[in-house]
Amino acid sequence: MNKMAKVSGNITFGDRMLGSIADIKSQKKSSHLSKSQSKEGPSFLDYLEQGIKDTNAMQKMAETKAKDLATGKKVNLHETMLSSSYAELSFKLMVQMRNKALEAYQEVMRMPV
Repeated sequence: MNKMAKVSGNITFGDRMLGSIADIKSQKKSSHLSKSQSKEGPSFLDYLEQGIKDTNAMQKMAETKAKDLATGKKVNLHETMLSSSYAELSFKLMVQMRNKALEAYQEVMRMPV
């Protein structure tokens, strides 16, 4: 598993992000705007949540394969390394998406009203 993804204990970066998205969704449901938008299909937040879940699942799978390899269970080394590489790449993509979204938010906040 990617060392950058580990936050504390068994809580990963993906778990923290999913918690934040759940908070945003609960706030969105309480607003009156979400009622008219719910008929249009999945929102950007839904896609973001699914991407984080997929990344988190890849990281957990890579960690499980690494543990299995270390304990001597029948796991191929190349499968373990590929799983770890996929998880790392997915995590890096997620971080870059977060950075781009943050940059866009900061740019909007700098616009004069």
